Amino acid sequence: MIRFGPALVALAFGAAGAGPGATRQAPEPAGSGSEVRLYVPNQNDASVTILNAGSGAVLATVDLMAAGFSPNAKPHAVVAEPDGSAWYVSLIGDNQVARFDRENRLTGQIRMETPGMLALDPAHDRLYASRSMTAVNPPGSVGIIRRSDMQLLEELDVLLPRPHAIAADTVSGRLYVSGLGDNRIAVVDSAGRVELTQIPGDLHAYVTFALSPDGSRLAASTQLTSSLLLFDVGNGTPKLQTGVKVLPFGYQVAWSPDGRMVWLGNQRSGAVTAVDAAAGSVSAVIRDSAFAEPHGVAVSADGRTVYVSSHGTETAPTARTPADTMHGGMHAGEGAPRGGGTLTLIDAASRRIRAVMPVGRYAVAVGLGGTR
Repeated sequence: MIRFGPALVALAFGAAGAGPGATRQAPEPAGSGSEVRLYVPNQNDASVTILNAGSGAVLATVDLMAAGFSPNAKPHAVVAEPDGSAWYVSLIGDNQVARFDRENRLTGQIRMETPGMLALDPAHDRLYASRSMTAVNPPGSVGIIRRSDMQLLEELDVLLPRPHAIAADTVSGRLYVSGLGDNRIAVVDSAGRVELTQIPGDLHAYVTFALSPDGSRLAASTQLTSSLLLFDVGNGTPKLQTGVKVLPFGYQVAWSPDGRMVWLGNQRSGAVTAVDAAAGSVSAVIRDSAFAEPHGVAVSADGRTVYVSSHGTETAPTARTPADTMHGGMHAGEGAPRGGGTLTLIDAASRRIRAVMPVGRYAVAVGLGGTR
């Protein structure tokens, strides 16, 4: 979630923040209107489907092989510039993070071992990349990329095993990171210093993070405890407020723009869950045949539409590999033959399915933004 505020802090790495008098405002791609785009990486097809966020109509399908990447590129996560000038995708299989422009032309790339989730901080000219969950023994560091020229500035050791969940606060310049191997959360401040906070309880294996619109709370999906965790991060140090039990294998999480609701897909449960963040309880569980392993989730900035990507249904059994057993089998069947994935539009108020659009195979973490 991108935030702008009156105290944009310059990072010590050298980026400049906004000057005095900056005001807190929503980023430009504010609603689910005709000019806002939704980006859906299709991990088994080496492609990214770009849709009109208002209607769900497909605008383009970007063939990554045509851009020079391999059939095993495995695009996993996308983030987009607020003004639509560029979008970024992590490519697990090709060990790359790539940038494309508004016309979907490749304009930059950096090499990084098994990149996973991405977090964009345009206020400080930064793009951050964690590591893939499927990597057997990834580095315990995150990539710090200067987004304007796609230069890898540093691979910062965050002192955590298997860093995956990641979120950036563009007001404070803080970066929140967690690993899959313990319950600690790393907070990287604007000077690049790392502070670790131990969270009590059983091993959660945090999957993804999302900051609330006002930056005061951090939501985390977990793989091993099947929970949606909410942290107070108002002073920069995560403090666990509540844990809400949800259906197994929650993946990408997204806040409603008013900060009242957190949405997540339940990957192995064929469902999507809405959590009331104030009450700390499940508000709704939506089930539909379109949810074939729901994975990515985004909410339009007008709050009216929830977008959910799904992998698609396996069409034939396949022998499991040792990697399929990692993280309780969260990625089991990733390489199995399967039908096309889907992008489902949900009416946030009525909780009814508005549209289901076909995309590529094994559709994963979605990105929202980019005006024309």
